[in-house]
Amino acid sequence: MKKLGIIGGIGPESTIEYYRLIIRNYQRKLNTKEYPEMLIHSINMTGMLRHVFAEELDQLVALLVEKVNVLEKAGADFAVLASNTPHLVFEQLNKIVNLPMISIVDATCQVIAQKGQTKLALLGTKSTMSEGFYQKTGEKHGIEMFIPSEPQQDYVHEKYMGELVFNRILPQTKQELMKIIRELQDRHGVQGVILGGTELPLILQQSDFEDLVVYDTTQIHVGRIVDVMVE
Repeated sequence: MKKLGIIGGIGPESTIEYYRLIIRNYQRKLNTKEYPEMLIHSINMTGMLRHVFAEELDQLVALLVEKVNVLEKAGADFAVLASNTPHLVFEQLNKIVNLPMISIVDATCQVIAQKGQTKLALLGTKSTMSEGFYQKTGEKHGIEMFIPSEPQQDYVHEKYMGELVFNRILPQTKQELMKIIRELQDRHGVQGVILGGTELPLILQQSDFEDLVVYDTTQIHVGRIVDVMVE
C-alpha cells in the first residue's frame, strides 16, 4: 500500500472530513477492518491564505513546496492538498516537488466528463471562482463553468471564510447559497454544481437539489486518493 501525505489545516474541518472519509472508503474498497497509514501535515491556513489573497503566488508555491517536502522526508509516497484554493498554483507546485500529487480539480473534472455534463456552476472561495484554474481544466474536458456575479462571489467568500471554515452552519446562509445556484441554473442552464470548497459539503448536499447533480469535490478527491493508495 502506498502511504499518503496530506497537506491539511486548510481548513481544519475539511481535513477532519478527509481523514474520516479516507478510512471509510479504504475499508469499504478492500472489505477490511484494517486502517490505512497516512501522514497529515497541518499547516497555518491564515499564512497560506495571506499569500493567496495578496496574489503572492511565488511565495505561495515556495510555502507549499516546503510543506510537501516535509511529507516526502517523513516517508509519504504521494501527496495531496486538502483544499481547492491552493490548487491555484498546483501546476507550478507539481513541477517542482518530487512526490507525485493528485489534483482535486483534475479528479473532479474527470468525474463530470464521465457523466457527460457540460455546463456546471462553480462555488468556492473568491480565488477558486474567479482565478480560472477550474475553468482551464474544465475546458480540456469540454466543460463550461459559470460563476456567480461579483457581489454574489463576495457573499459566498465571506460566508465561506467567516462561517464554514469554523463549522458554523446557518440556515439563512444555506438558503442564500441555494438561491445563487438556482439563479445560475435559470440563467445558464447548468446541469450541476461543483462544491469547489472542501467546507461547502458541510452546508450543501445532493438532497438539496432534485434536478442538479452536486459534485462534492472532497468525496471525489478521496475516491481517487484511495484508488492510488491500493493500486
